[in-house]
Amino acid sequence: MAARASRKSPSDFTGRLADELAAERADELAARAGNLSTLTELPIALEDADPDGDIVFGDTIEVDVPHVRIRVNTDLPDLVVGYGNNYNLVRGQWYRVPKYVADHLEEKGYVYH
Repeated sequence: MAARASRKSPSDFTGRLADELAAERADELAARAGNLSTLTELPIALEDADPDGDIVFGDTIEVDVPHVRIRVNTDLPDLVVGYGNNYNLVRGQWYRVPKYVADHLEEKGYVYH
C-alpha cells in the first residue's frame, strides 16, 4: 500500500504560514545548523572555580542570624517556617530559634509571656 501525501486544509492558515516561513529561512537555518547555543551558563566544576569568586553550590547558609529562647503555648507538630525550617514544638518546652521564627510565632499568638 502506497503512503499518501498529507494535504493541508485551505483553512489551515497557521500551517501554510509556517511552511512559507520555513522555505524563506531555509538557507539561514542550514548555515546555523552546526552552531550550539545555550540560554544559561554552563555550571562550573568546583575544581575549576576561581578561588576569589562568589560561586555557591546548593542551599544558602545564613550567617549571624540572631537567636532567641521561646516557649510555645500549644503543641505545634510539623511546623514549617520558610524553606527547610521544620520544627516539632511541644507546649511548655524551651527552644532556641532564629528571631524571625520567634517573631512569626509571636504574631500568631503561640508564644508564652
